[in-house]
Amino acid sequence: MQTSWSAVAKGGVPPATALPPVSQHQPAKKQPAKKQPLADKSETIDKAVTHLAETMQAPRSVRIGELDIIIDNTFWAAQYKEYRRRKAKGSKSAEAEKLAEPAKPAKPANWAALFQDHNSQNSSTKVSVVGKQAAQVEEKAGVRKFTTLEDVLENWCVKLSMPKVQPRGLVNTGNMCFMNVVLQALLYCGPFYNLLQCIKDNVVFSFGTSTPLLESLIMFMHEFKQDKTGLADLETELEEPFVPENVYDALQQKNVFQTLRGQQEDAQEFMSHLVDGIHEEMATVLQARQAQAERAGGSGWVEVGAKHRGGHMRSSHEATPITQIFGGTLQSVLTEPAVAGRAVQRASREPFRWLALDVSAAEVERLEDALDALAAPETIEGFVDAKGAPAAATKQTVLEHVPPVLVLHLKRFVFCADEGVKKVHKFIEYPETLALAPQWLARGAGRQRSRQYRLSGVIYHHGSDASGGHYTCDVVRAGDEWVRFDDVDISGLAGVDAALEEKKDRTAYILFYTIKEAE
Repeated sequence: MQTSWSAVAKGGVPPATALPPVSQHQPAKKQPAKKQPLADKSETIDKAVTHLAETMQAPRSVRIGELDIIIDNTFWAAQYKEYRRRKAKGSKSAEAEKLAEPAKPAKPANWAALFQDHNSQNSSTKVSVVGKQAAQVEEKAGVRKFTTLEDVLENWCVKLSMPKVQPRGLVNTGNMCFMNVVLQALLYCGPFYNLLQCIKDNVVFSFGTSTPLLESLIMFMHEFKQDKTGLADLETELEEPFVPENVYDALQQKNVFQTLRGQQEDAQEFMSHLVDGIHEEMATVLQARQAQAERAGGSGWVEVGAKHRGGHMRSSHEATPITQIFGGTLQSVLTEPAVAGRAVQRASREPFRWLALDVSAAEVERLEDALDALAAPETIEGFVDAKGAPAAATKQTVLEHVPPVLVLHLKRFVFCADEGVKKVHKFIEYPETLALAPQWLARGAGRQRSRQYRLSGVIYHHGSDASGGHYTCDVVRAGDEWVRFDDVDISGLAGVDAALEEKKDRTAYILFYTIKEAE
């Protein structure tokens, strides 16, 4: 019979219930415990708890002094039941967590894999399907797939298609408008964008390499969505403006850019340093491969430097994808007075990535006038012939080879002895389609004579001060839509006429012309 504490308090302690005798024996000598594996210990504990629950089913009375204490074993049975439940749940949870544990991501194979959003299953599935379809299309079209940066730099071919890029503003962190317009103009330059896209899609990524500028431009390009939807339909869906920090950081690694940030610079000078810097990085990569091939083959010419140490020449004229896009050749012809009835001509060649055109002369009112002036023969002052006598000699500079993207720099800032550097404010008319006139081209230019170029971008300078002012740009998107960028402000233009017309608050400074594809 079970007795409660209240019953004991009222009626006294009931007669004690007989307890089974306890056998007396000498305790056995303890043996050193053997270490058990963790799994064995767990099984031992489980067996002990099970035995306890099975042997303690009914309540028991224990006498302590003059008190009989009833031990209700149902508590231990409930504890054992809870123990079994939690153990089973823990095993299932551990197994579920093991199954749910995400697989360790594989090392990205290229820039595209690095930028892919692995958190979105739908996104990754879509990318894989699109990538497979693109690979099939390229395979059918005979387009080569690249595996290394060296492979791209040696075998890439210019692709003229316009990029399908959604406009996005760039934040001006302080006198950085000159950089913003150049980055926007290069982004919407079809061949340059397609080069970056090719590297991003095919080349294995790596950081801390010898191409920081190139990598920063790829990361900059990735900040823009690929979308050709009209700007009018995107005004409420445009991405927030951002600061191109990756480009800033890469530029700081170059000595020429040490004092760049926060200081107003010339847009053309900045573009020259940026594009030339990328070209030099590419040339370095190609020279390293060439040197490795020569060491492996044990042949080829090697330049001998100081202390008879071998070295390799670094040439700013070496062929790279940058020279394929922007590189042209000028031919300078020196004509000396006739000797024995025959004029003597000497020709030299000079590479260029953009043409600087003088627009200060009063007769220069159109772009074609500036090109006429570039190719016009000029008399060389102080020239003497082989006998040391003064002679009339002329020099003429003409185009021997023109690139797919013809960049024309209108020299707005000229030096005057009495006024110093001043700006040429007059409006220079430029066409939507530029046809190369015969007088601009060298003899034997061949197919160059039939080439036509289409205006694809304009960089403007605002203000009258050479060391200040502001920069904006107009560019054309896929679908022949013209867009104007003013740092974070983006506006659509009615058409190419808005880029061609005279403007009161700005003057065209850099013109981008892209060659028209053969129809």
